[in-house]
Amino acid sequence: MTTTAHEADISPQAISAVEDALRAFAKALRAVQLYLPNNPTRAQSIEQARQAFSRVWAFLSPLDIQVREASFTLDDRVVYQDVERGAESLPWLLYRDGLRTLSFLPGFEAEDVESVLLLLHKARTASTDDDDLVTLLWVADLAHVTYRYVESNGADFVMASGDRPGVATQLPGELPLAVPPAETQAPGDGPPGLVRTEDFESTLYFLEPREAAYLQDELKREYTEDQRRLVLASLFDIIELQADASAQREALGVLDQLVLEFLTLGEYELVAYTLREAATSAKHDGVDAQVQAGLRELPARLSEPSVVAQLLHALDESARTPVASLLEGLFAELRPSALEPLVGWLGAAAASPARAAIERASLRLAGANTGELAKLLEHPQDFVVRGALRLVGQLATPAAVPGLARILRGPDVKLRAEAVTALAEIASPSALQALERAIEDADREVRVAAYRAIGVRKHTAAVPRLIEVIRRKEIRSADLGEKMALFEAFGGMCGDAGVGDLDGILNARGLLGAKETPEMRACAARALGLVGTRSAVAALQKAADTKDVVVRSAVARAMRGGT
Repeated sequence: MTTTAHEADISPQAISAVEDALRAFAKALRAVQLYLPNNPTRAQSIEQARQAFSRVWAFLSPLDIQVREASFTLDDRVVYQDVERGAESLPWLLYRDGLRTLSFLPGFEAEDVESVLLLLHKARTASTDDDDLVTLLWVADLAHVTYRYVESNGADFVMASGDRPGVATQLPGELPLAVPPAETQAPGDGPPGLVRTEDFESTLYFLEPREAAYLQDELKREYTEDQRRLVLASLFDIIELQADASAQREALGVLDQLVLEFLTLGEYELVAYTLREAATSAKHDGVDAQVQAGLRELPARLSEPSVVAQLLHALDESARTPVASLLEGLFAELRPSALEPLVGWLGAAAASPARAAIERASLRLAGANTGELAKLLEHPQDFVVRGALRLVGQLATPAAVPGLARILRGPDVKLRAEAVTALAEIASPSALQALERAIEDADREVRVAAYRAIGVRKHTAAVPRLIEVIRRKEIRSADLGEKMALFEAFGGMCGDAGVGDLDGILNARGLLGAKETPEMRACAARALGLVGTRSAVAALQKAADTKDVVVRSAVARAMRGGT
């Protein structure tokens, strides 16, 4: 028993059947555009579309498809999408001419599929003076297709089989259709779109200027349009539609060669398109098993370290900067095995526009394989680890925290500093806990980075460790930058609990004057200003009249709330 889309929730099997039908219909339209009527590939494409629609009726009857600018939806679920082709896409062709809903009835596959395909082809190649798709469908008066469209004035109409010429079913609350009923039309008037010889004036020339301009524009478009995508589509059609396994294997061999040539020429968008279509064709039932395996292995072959290394070398040596958006489409189709050479190259390459573009494109592949990226943090080669750190910091993936914690215990100072930055970007509880260990690091740069990261992330659990550092003698011999980073992190989080220690540093006095150095006292004043409570302000007021100019200036700024 079939149901309409509004009578019950649509099952996943129904969604899959509709997606297959629309995909087969789009491929059939492409075959109609590319091949002559006597071509067997065209006939096979149309037959596959018929079979695909016949499987839909077991789930839905009628099939109501909503038309969007770049997609078809079924009950608000996208069942077909074509964003890449833009104005050449099938959804846009229908949407451009005002169609908003198409309803297909059982019998469409047997009687109306080819008619609709020819109408769509005619509408796509029509000039501005030719009939639009709504008029073509109305004149054809198909028995198993109904549709809803909008006029330029915003009026919304439904056309169904059996409607009289010139009469549309108006939706409630809309303006009447501008076409008068048939019985009110003057003698000799025909339906909209009907061509009559009386409408044309004779001319001395074979072509009028606007017709000649149209032909020139079409010729220019034909000669400037990139035909390589159509060639790739034809090869995939051969693989999917030809039953001969040898023809499929030959098409696969041509695809292999074209992919390498496209890589050499820097046509990364075409390579990405080939990989996406290969994944789709590999799922087709009629494809030879050996060809299916070859299609699945195509991304894997391009993901081999040697191939990726050659690609990166070519990008680096190229005179023009690669476009990151095109590389993203290519890298998204690669396998995780491509990640290691990419990361290694990023870690070893000098700063350049090419590295920036490749790094941005690599983020997509790394984001889809965070586990593999985290493993590269333990790689024995430092340049691979450095490249992985760059991506980890930008992705902020918690999966990398264990690897970053191990780097903090390693001997390389630069890697430890970068690991601190990455942990601060991740900012998960485990990342901040690992960040605390950097407070005790032997290198000054790592410690300062840890103080600042802890202060920015307000990791209050680190306050006890910070106060321990403040109480030690070692901090007294540190430079001013490290002291300021430490006291700012502590003052931003300690609250009233830390005022006692800060007050002691700022105001404690001995027999010969202040116990602490001016730098320590100024840093304590800065921290008290960040605390900002009454007790903190009281501690600052005690030192307002101190003789030391540095301390007095720091106290004044702290009391004003300045930096």
